[in-house]
Amino acid sequence: MNLESNKALFIGLWNPQEQYSKTRHNIGADILKAFCLKSSINFELEKSGSYKLAQLNLFDINLDILLPMVSMNISGQALKNYMKYNEVNQQNTLVIHDDIDLPFGRLRLKNLSSDGGHNGIKSINSVFQSNEYFRLKVGVGRPPKGIDPADFVLSKFYTDEREEVDFLIEDSIEILNTFLVDKNKAIKEASERRIIDVI
Repeated sequence: MNLESNKALFIGLWNPQEQYSKTRHNIGADILKAFCLKSSINFELEKSGSYKLAQLNLFDINLDILLPMVSMNISGQALKNYMKYNEVNQQNTLVIHDDIDLPFGRLRLKNLSSDGGHNGIKSINSVFQSNEYFRLKVGVGRPPKGIDPADFVLSKFYTDEREEVDFLIEDSIEILNTFLVDKNKAIKEASERRIIDVI
């Protein structure tokens, strides 16, 4: 199948329910919402209700931006519904999500990466039947001793982390832009991202 090389898909993983707003688990969707805000484009709810979609042309790339409107662990359902009407080139697909195995504030952009126990990624993999797509992993840090990781990712960022989260979102947006024109450069930019020391 000769898929369009000038079409790309971004997917931001999250739990869309209001009680999970601004939690660590939602950072992927928060990055894409900020990306769309900068581009002055809006999301529209697809007729199945399983995802919201925003579209724009950037650097001569027709970009679809998908926010699942289902719980994180079944994110693939939204992708499956999207794929009923759209062809997807996995090499031009980028999924953005939280990662507790990365230190807070760090980024990694990878292809052919394991799911790392992330249920949202497992759900996406089950629909693609592969892991041959790109992922921007956003480090949210390890939970403190005695805190269940499942509870930790569903908690909000600490007050002293909020400023850094804003910087993290801005830097991630730059990497998304770079990804559209030069994937290798985007991988390098992501790997070099460091937390800003605030004195």
